[in-house]
Amino acid sequence: MRFLKQLCLAGALLCASFTATAALQIQITGGINEGRKIAVLPFEQPADIGTDVSAVVSADLMRSGKFSPLAQSQIPAQALSEGRVNLAAFAQSPAEAVVFGRVYPDGNTYQVEFQLVALKGAQPGQVLAHYRGASGVATMRQAAHRVSDRVYQHLTGQPGAFRTRIAYIVYKHGEPFPYQLMTADYDGYNEVPILKSTEPIMTPSWAPDGSRLVYVSFERRVPTIFIQDINTKKRIPIASYPGLNSSPAWSPDGSKIAMTLSYEGGQPDIYYYDLNLRQLVRVTANPAIDTEPTWSADSKALYFTSERGGAAQIYKFDFNTRKSERMTYQGRMNLSARAIPGSNALIVITNQNGYRVARMDVDGSIYMLTTSSLDESPSVAPNGSMVIYSTVYQGRKGLAIVSADGRFKANLPSTSGEVSAPAWGPLLEK
Repeated sequence: MRFLKQLCLAGALLCASFTATAALQIQITGGINEGRKIAVLPFEQPADIGTDVSAVVSADLMRSGKFSPLAQSQIPAQALSEGRVNLAAFAQSPAEAVVFGRVYPDGNTYQVEFQLVALKGAQPGQVLAHYRGASGVATMRQAAHRVSDRVYQHLTGQPGAFRTRIAYIVYKHGEPFPYQLMTADYDGYNEVPILKSTEPIMTPSWAPDGSRLVYVSFERRVPTIFIQDINTKKRIPIASYPGLNSSPAWSPDGSKIAMTLSYEGGQPDIYYYDLNLRQLVRVTANPAIDTEPTWSADSKALYFTSERGGAAQIYKFDFNTRKSERMTYQGRMNLSARAIPGSNALIVITNQNGYRVARMDVDGSIYMLTTSSLDESPSVAPNGSMVIYSTVYQGRKGLAIVSADGRFKANLPSTSGEVSAPAWGPLLEK
């Protein structure tokens, strides 16, 4: 069985028409009414800044699967009174909290200010969060994502993941350089080309500091694993052995890159490259195919896909015991494990009525997150709240997103070409 996969990724614009456009658009397919109710009021802002801050915040919170922002038609006409929340106006509202704010000039820049106020609970009217920060026009979307991150963290106790970047491959048939490695904000805005090639590019993975990517390129007519700085564009090859060089995965502690190689004996096994020692270390040596390595959150174990039990299943190699154990038993096949940060659960692709994204909980049970049948290559947000994956949509390979609890679902078709190989980047500095 062949495990080398291409992935897909995406971003989104929920409502409003802005001056900027996203490389990827969102088409919601389910779950928008199942989260916690919250009211996001239109921000007071100049008409010429090009970003509807409240629309970005509302879309961010909805995509997490945790929240269901009220439609503007559900927000009371007198929601605010003299700059304060009018609690009486919200007396019949299902919202548990309200977000409101303003954007105003401050010299050569703008200040983005917001408040999060409780509507329910022991202290209605309590200010849960109040923040103000500077932003230019060019970074206004990032400022809006910062608002979303802070609201999400105050209401859930977990960091938000809206100020994150993604990497993905765009394929444009007929172009001089049809294969392009791109990065963008998680919602598809601010797309930046990292590499353009006449040959395939596959499976990017982020360094934990967000400054570099590791990926597979066929520019040399053979698979080669490169590390590339996303700012300087400088890169170095770290694996170009005879046979297979695939599936690089950067460890969360930043010290190692796991990969699949076949140059010793011709059989695919798991290795890692120690970046400090500049040394290659073999992890598995099994007659079966071992591939698709991915790290545990503490970098002390590797999950991987193996056929050593017959059909492909997920195994875990523990660096302390130096032993591998099988992790999945439900389903005919389970592939492409990804650890969910902050939990002991995994995201996997499981073969049940097709290939579907699923969550494997700590007790080994598998919970289906999608209903499609040709899913592959999941990538998990750094706070564990969302999963992006590749699927086939309207007869064309594309991207989709699902919340880790299965509530929110959306397809993410590209505005140009086919998009694959998504990799969700780390949380950015606040």
